[in-house]
Amino acid sequence: MDTWLLELWAAPAALGFALLFNVPPRTLLMCGVLAIAGHACRKLVMMGGGDIVLGTLCAGLLIGFFAEWWGARRDEPGAIFAVSAAIPMVPGTYMYKAVQGLLGMATLPHGADGTQLLVSAGVSGITACMIVIALAFGVAAPMLLWPRTAHH
Repeated sequence: MDTWLLELWAAPAALGFALLFNVPPRTLLMCGVLAIAGHACRKLVMMGGGDIVLGTLCAGLLIGFFAEWWGARRDEPGAIFAVSAAIPMVPGTYMYKAVQGLLGMATLPHGADGTQLLVSAGVSGITACMIVIALAFGVAAPMLLWPRTAHH
């Protein structure tokens, strides 16, 4: 399967979270579109030599800006579109590897060298934290930089 086609799997994940969060049905299409766009943006940055943290920041910004723009056009909060589109980029694999490394250390025999497990767990955990921070900042920045005023 073409690796770019894998980006399409972001849509069902985003739509699942959107349904779980009970977003209005009229917003589902844009939630899926933004999820695919975010994943594709991250992949493009990484193919251009950026790391996954930079790619996730760029993807979060893209999702955040377009969610705010689309929300303003539809008189909907941008967060409706942004949150469900961003959740599929939460670094589950890195979190899993971090916990797996820590559990591996817990099962080492007394006196065994766990240095490699500790380093691996640390790198995965730090990477996961940096991805989450980049994603949160990217999605929230547009809402914080250009808040909408009430139309009263």
